[in-house]
Amino acid sequence: MKIHFISPIAGILEDVSRTPDDTFSQGLLGPGFVITPTDDQIYAPCDGKISLLFPTHHAIAIHHASGINILIHIGFGTVDLKGEGFMVHKMLHDDVKQGDLLISFDDDFLRKNAISMAIPVVFLQKENLTILSKKEKNNFVEMELDIT
Repeated sequence: MKIHFISPIAGILEDVSRTPDDTFSQGLLGPGFVITPTDDQIYAPCDGKISLLFPTHHAIAIHHASGINILIHIGFGTVDLKGEGFMVHKMLHDDVKQGDLLISFDDDFLRKNAISMAIPVVFLQKENLTILSKKEKNNFVEMELDIT
């Protein structure tokens, strides 16, 4: 299935295998990307519905109409912060449009207290991800993806 996708945060986008956590880097949750952020705001990468929002606000997932679930995990060691440094702008089961602000965070606080600021974005329970087209637009990466 093909979807139009925009990276959820400005930054440097690399293959998920570059994530500093084995669960993500080995693709155990699915294929995806890791982003080294240059901003402190997470936006909806596509239209959908919030299907998961961790109580600690360090991770959120969007269910796309195609059936794909996209997990955005903000940093590592951030679960231990128990929500401190995060501000949620959308709640569980909210409908979102591509570009809606989901979560903002205190970049300085997280950089001082998290293990890593790497932000993996994975397509849960999928096996293959093919980038059909990719271009940078205003510090975000815009892509057409084929996911199976």
